[in-house]
Amino acid sequence: MSKSIFVFCITLLVVLSPTLNAKMVSYPNGDRHCVMAQGQVISACLQQATVNGLLHADCCYAINDVNRQAETTYGRIALCKCFQEILKDSRFTKLIGMPEKCVIPNAVPFDPKIDCDSIKL
Repeated sequence: MSKSIFVFCITLLVVLSPTLNAKMVSYPNGDRHCVMAQGQVISACLQQATVNGLLHADCCYAINDVNRQAETTYGRIALCKCFQEILKDSRFTKLIGMPEKCVIPNAVPFDPKIDCDSIKL
C-alpha cells in the first residue's frame, strides 16, 4: 500500500469512525478520541523518515500533543490502552518506545507489555 493511500485510509477512519460507531476511548474532557490520537501519531510518525537516526520533529510534536491532552490519571490510562490496541498490529510496532525516543517527560509509554492501569498522573 502506498503511503498516500495509507494516509488517506487513516484520515477516512478518523472522519468516519463516529458515524460508523467505531469503538473509541474518550478522553475525560470529551473533545479528543482514541482514533483521533492514533491517527495524529500514525500520520506524523510512520510517514516521516528519520534523519540521521533521529525522529522527525512532527512525530515528537504529535506524541507530545496527545500526551498533553491526557490531563488526568484516567486520561493517561485511556491513552495507554488506546495505543496498546494499535501496537498489536505489526504495521505499527515501529511506534513502540517513541515517547522515550522523543524524550518527552512523563509521557505515556507506547508499550504493548505495560500494565496501563498502573499508570499515574
